[in-house]
Amino acid sequence: MPSTIDYSDVLPMSVPAVSRRRKFYPVNGGEFRAEANSEIRIPIDSTSALLDAAHSYLEFTIRNFDLAATLSLDAGGAAMFFSRVRVEQQGQVLSDTQEYNRLVASIINPCTETAGGRLAGSIRDSTQAGQTDATANDVPYGVAFNRGDRKAFAAHGNGTKIAVGGAYTFSMPILTGLFTQDKLIPLPLVDKANPLTLVLNLETEENLGVWAGGAPAIQAIAVTQVSYNAQLVEVGGDVIQQFSMMRDMMGGQLAISGQDWEHSAFFLTGGAAGGGGQRVVNLPVRKRSIKSLFWVANSDNLANTAGPLAGKYLVYNKSFGGHCNVDSWQLKVGSVTYPPTPIEGPGNGGLQPSIYSRGECLKELAKAMGTLSFVNPTGTILNTITYFGNQATAAGVIETANGDNGEIIGGAPTTLVAEASDSIYVAPFGIDLESFQHTAIESGVDSETMALDTNLLLNINGIAGNIGLEDKTVHSFFCYDKHYYFNADGSVSMSD
Repeated sequence: MPSTIDYSDVLPMSVPAVSRRRKFYPVNGGEFRAEANSEIRIPIDSTSALLDAAHSYLEFTIRNFDLAATLSLDAGGAAMFFSRVRVEQQGQVLSDTQEYNRLVASIINPCTETAGGRLAGSIRDSTQAGQTDATANDVPYGVAFNRGDRKAFAAHGNGTKIAVGGAYTFSMPILTGLFTQDKLIPLPLVDKANPLTLVLNLETEENLGVWAGGAPAIQAIAVTQVSYNAQLVEVGGDVIQQFSMMRDMMGGQLAISGQDWEHSAFFLTGGAAGGGGQRVVNLPVRKRSIKSLFWVANSDNLANTAGPLAGKYLVYNKSFGGHCNVDSWQLKVGSVTYPPTPIEGPGNGGLQPSIYSRGECLKELAKAMGTLSFVNPTGTILNTITYFGNQATAAGVIETANGDNGEIIGGAPTTLVAEASDSIYVAPFGIDLESFQHTAIESGVDSETMALDTNLLLNINGIAGNIGLEDKTVHSFFCYDKHYYFNADGSVSMSD
């Protein structure tokens, strides 16, 4: 429509504004622990400023009060401390991302972090980017360590990064709900008595990463000095009035569109009892526009590991995963499969050909991330060592990880995930479901309108005969379109 007759375009091209930073603090305490006061609530409000969520971040300090145990965080860095992140307003949940730390540790960070980002992460959220915790990040690996750059930038710590009594200040973006889009959030249109509230639930100590020196004590980690460091754009009252007029012209609602995440978990029986063939993973999702699906599979069984291991505090259990010996896989929504031709997987992880059959999964993962056309579409962490990587290999044995925490090699049980000072081993899968990339709203798959069943179809390798010896949990994360409405009564509602 020509601008001369576009009467919905009521705002001027520029408005008087001042950019400033403001810290918002929790209203329910100053110290938080996983087993006591585990929920952090931060209201975000302003009568005259817009929130630039893309340039805002969470900041907090942790202290290790354990008397003996030290900690190295899993691949999610600062996000490891939060198992669930929500956005609420007036008692309504606008966004709810469960298993937030697993999403970041097993999918987002491995798929997107570059070498530079990995090094910067060693400053902002305790990411390990060197040989071991005791070695400086600028010390390279030797030739004998299988390409030092790949090894160093994908290194895990050995459990000694955060010392006994040590404190560490973290900063991290919020990757959920309203905070994932680039429009300024009109805080003045929200009821002052019921502001937008960021809610974070703390993760238990054993799931944060690897501990050295024994099991962590209950309430070993204290989170303090929490703040949401918001970038605000201060505008005049006439601009706020223009927003109100625009909202009235649009039927009493000012809409903002973004994306959000939904998690689900499904249990698969391993070994002969589970069998092979086609394993069906039910995904209870009802959304109008699903943009992409990501999934990871791992085991919680530590009985087969060396020792066996005493607990999850000895393993990186949020990032680690495997491919379940899949020859191929698809997503089925109703009667339609995506893609029509199955995505080829590594197959039997115990055989050498599996290491040469990872490319198609990696490219589909990049498509789901929207980065396939990039020079480095999947960042630095995913490489031949880490993607479906298998630490539990004897000398001369070449194989990939099916997701078992322990495997029998040479008659002795060994462990995949407890090698604390070695590389990150991750296994994210992804599939793109968007018809018009980045050009249309709600161009993804609709499972809500017709109440369609959604299932992940895993075709298991015939020689392997199962998904691995151990039971697996398949964690799926759907990325979908969501709309937020700022209503005339000061409330905020949403639809998806």
